[in-house]
Amino acid sequence: MYYVLILMIRFDKMKLITSIDYITNINDAAFLTISNSNEVLHYKYQQDKPYSLLILVDFNHDELVLEFTGKALLDKYPQLINYETIKDSLNNINKLNVCRLDVEAILHDAEVAKCDVTKDIETDINVINNTIRQNLKNYTKWFVEQRNNGIVLKNVVSTPKYKKRLTIYDKYKELEKANNMNFLNGLSARDEILSYFKGKVRFELNINTKQQIRQLLNIPNNNIQNVLNATANPILTIIDEAVKYEPQQQKALTLRDYEHELLLRDCDFDLVKVEAKARALSSKNTSIKRIMQPYKELYKRLQDNKTSTMDIRALVA
Repeated sequence: MYYVLILMIRFDKMKLITSIDYITNINDAAFLTISNSNEVLHYKYQQDKPYSLLILVDFNHDELVLEFTGKALLDKYPQLINYETIKDSLNNINKLNVCRLDVEAILHDAEVAKCDVTKDIETDINVINNTIRQNLKNYTKWFVEQRNNGIVLKNVVSTPKYKKRLTIYDKYKELEKANNMNFLNGLSARDEILSYFKGKVRFELNINTKQQIRQLLNIPNNNIQNVLNATANPILTIIDEAVKYEPQQQKALTLRDYEHELLLRDCDFDLVKVEAKARALSSKNTSIKRIMQPYKELYKRLQDNKTSTMDIRALVA
């Protein structure tokens, strides 16, 4: 199986709200019935394996709520939820035989109440983590929370509707966790999918309000077609808000380091040119090896810092 990942907005989770008329053939044995006296308030179906799914038939609000993850795509999971695969997600839910969803109607009328905008990139998770930690624009407005296989970038706000949360983690390691074995074992292309995610770092932006969806996706309303066809890059928006564009180069720590760095810059960080200048300005009895040692050490520190950071903005653009 070969995955063609063209540029489009992708999601690993969606919460849809639509008409109650778009669900039929409800399996009473599979759904939990919530009643008040003799009145049925709603039917609820929920599962965690092989993928997370919530189906809520809400009679109070006369609406159907669907919340599911990209794993509902099964063997198409690497493609994530997008305008080409959303129908596969809903068709696979129908195959559970717990109800019948009117897929075409849902894809026409549903509103998106929550979503996780997602991007999988082949890169070094440790360099990403290091770069973000070292280059936050404002450490009082943003903070980084360490996770086992990645980090969570959050803004510091008290009002929930203004909260922003970008999780960055090793997707392959996450898939290898025990709670994903049920999902993986049910796939026909298990090994190929695991191979695809090897070395992939996932950027996952949780958008939990309708207002934030409209703002971050730059769309007029929450209709599912507007969301799926959005051209904005909300992950880049958050990176721009929180992280400096250019990773700061390590600064000289002492006056002597500063003097050495000035000469390195004057020689275009070319140690051969530095040595030539040192020979020209030193007496014949001076040890060039001794003179060059601090320049070599400083050059190595500057290079190590340069390779330990990354232009994240270019990466997610």
